[in-house]
Amino acid sequence: MRGIDQTLVDEVWRETASYPPGRVDDEARDFLVQQPHVAAFAHAVTREHDPAVQRAALGLCFLLFKVLERSLGRPFPLLAESRLHAAHGAAAEWLAALEGEESERVVEAAGPAGHPTLAAYIISVFYGEGAEECDEHVRAGLVLMLRTLTDALDLGEVEA
Repeated sequence: MRGIDQTLVDEVWRETASYPPGRVDDEARDFLVQQPHVAAFAHAVTREHDPAVQRAALGLCFLLFKVLERSLGRPFPLLAESRLHAAHGAAAEWLAALEGEESERVVEAAGPAGHPTLAAYIISVFYGEGAEECDEHVRAGLVLMLRTLTDALDLGEVEA
């Protein structure tokens, strides 16, 4: 088993970003079959957004599980729906505890500078240099979605 660190996330990102279109489609289909609760969760939390955001959410979930797969050396076992529900409830409590519901505050609290969570780091890799130009509300929702997933998986900080 390999530890999850920024180098691993970067390697998996570069590799998956270079996949030919057919391979992306095949692996994405496999992911949806292997992790149906994750796919349903991503759809549920983005249903009010446009299709591009919904695809981005599924892509982020796919990337997270590709990182886990690389770390374990095998596909990640089915994430139980009950763990997702518990993590979603905890995320809702965490969100309620923040002062105000400003999107910037959610992004900031999910990944404090110098100690990024896995969710925050994956978002930073996904958005790259253009993060400042992205819709902050959408970005906050995606951070919260990934934070919920990493909590359900019992993952937290990413090693530098």
